[in-house]
Amino acid sequence: MLPLRCSWSLARANYSTKARKELVARYSDEFPEKLLTRKHKISSHMYVANAEAAQRIGQHLEPHFQSSGCDTVMELNSGAGHFTRHLLDRESQFRRILLLESMDHFMPKLQELHALYPERVKVRHGDFVNLWKLVYMDKMDGGSRVADLLHDVPQKDFKDDINMLVFGAVSSYPFFKHLINSLIFQTSLFNLGRCEMILVMPPPIYIHLTCNNEIGYLIYRSTSVLFQILFEHQFIAKVPREDFLPQQTPYSPIKGSKLVKVRSINPDYLYLVKFSPRRNLHELCQSQDLPALWFFIKQNFVSRRNRIIPNLEKWVPGCGPRLIINPHTSEPVTPTYPIELPKKMPQYSCQSTTMSTRNFYPGINIYTQFGDLQPSQMLTLFSQFRHWPEYAESSFLASLENALLKLETPNDEPNLEDGVTLPEEDDAEADEMLEEESPEPAAPPTKSRKKASS
Repeated sequence: MLPLRCSWSLARANYSTKARKELVARYSDEFPEKLLTRKHKISSHMYVANAEAAQRIGQHLEPHFQSSGCDTVMELNSGAGHFTRHLLDRESQFRRILLLESMDHFMPKLQELHALYPERVKVRHGDFVNLWKLVYMDKMDGGSRVADLLHDVPQKDFKDDINMLVFGAVSSYPFFKHLINSLIFQTSLFNLGRCEMILVMPPPIYIHLTCNNEIGYLIYRSTSVLFQILFEHQFIAKVPREDFLPQQTPYSPIKGSKLVKVRSINPDYLYLVKFSPRRNLHELCQSQDLPALWFFIKQNFVSRRNRIIPNLEKWVPGCGPRLIINPHTSEPVTPTYPIELPKKMPQYSCQSTTMSTRNFYPGINIYTQFGDLQPSQMLTLFSQFRHWPEYAESSFLASLENALLKLETPNDEPNLEDGVTLPEEDDAEADEMLEEESPEPAAPPTKSRKKASS
C-alpha cells in the first residue's frame, strides 16, 4: 500500500495529465502546442483563450469604448482573434485596427483578416511586449525595428487627444518600465503621441505601480512614484486567469518570503486596467526637465529611509531651513476618476489623483524620509529643488549629466532602468516580486558532504 503522501502526489499528477489532455483537446485547433502542454508561473505573452472570455472582456470595456473618440486601436498578441472580432464589429468607431503578433503560428489567420479588410486591418509580425529589446537592438546597430513596428501608428501632438487605444494582456515587468522610460526620454511609443492603454496584467504588477507608502517600502518604490506622476490609471475589473493561455501554475508561497501578502492577492485572477499619460504632464514638468525628475527620484529612492534634508543639502548646502519654514499654502490633490469607489479597488492599490507642484508635505523636518512622501509630494519637492537659484550650479546637474552620457552608449535597457550609476536595491527586490519566486536556497554542505565531494 502506498503511503498517503505518495498517493496524493500520484493523484495530483494524474489530474494534471488529464487536465492537460482536456486543454489540448479543446484548444489545439487554434493554439500551438507549447501554449497548451505546460503551465507557467510567469508568461510575458498571454492570449485570450476563447470567445466567451472575449465576450466578458468586451462587456467590461463597452462604456470605455463608448466614451472614447479615438478611431485607431492596436491589439497586442491577437492570437486566434477572439477579441479582434469585437473590434471589427465596431466598424463606425475603429476605422483602423493594428494587429501585432509575435508568434508565427497565428500569422496566416491574421493575414486573412487583412485580406478581408485591406484598408482597415494592418498586421505586423513583431514583439511589442519586448519593445525595449528592439530599442536596444536599434541602438546597437542603427536599425529601424521600432519605426517599422510602429509604422502605422498615427502621430499626434502630446497635448492633443490620444492617438490610439492599445489592448492586450501583458505580464512583463520590463514592458512597464519601458513605458516609463519612453515617456521620460521621449522615445519609442510615446514619441508618437499620448496613447491610452487598456491592459490585462497580474495583480502584483498593478499593485506595485499604483500603491502608496502605507504598504511598506518593499513594494513602494521609485517605479511606483514615477508611474503615478506620469500616468492616470483606472481599475476596471478582475478577470479569471483561466480565460488566458498559457495557463498558470497554482501559486504556492515560499516559506519566509516577504512578498506573500502581495503575491497571494487574487492569484487566480488578472486585473483589467486603463492608463494613459497625463495631458498636462509637460505643464507639471517641462519635457527637458523630465530626465532630471527621473534621476532625482531614482537617486533619492535608493533607500526610502534616506532623510530628505541631509540628502538635498549634499547638492544645495544650507537648503534645510527653506524646506522647514515653508510659507506657501499646500494645494491638495483630487481623484482623477471621482466615480471610482475606493472600496471596489484592489487591495493595496490607490486611486489615481491629479498631480500638483504645490502639494507640500506637512511639517517637514530633518527626520522626514523620502518614503514618507506621496508621488504628488515628491513632484512638489523636485519642483522646489528645480527652482532654487543654486540649482544651475549644483553638483546634481553634474551627476545627471554623467548618468545621461552613460545612456548614450549602447546599454541594456533594464540596466538603464536600474539607474546607471544608481545602485538601487528597489528593482532587485521588485523583480523578485514580479517574476518567478526563486526556490529556497540549498542547505550549506555538512562535513560529511564535504568529505564525500572531496
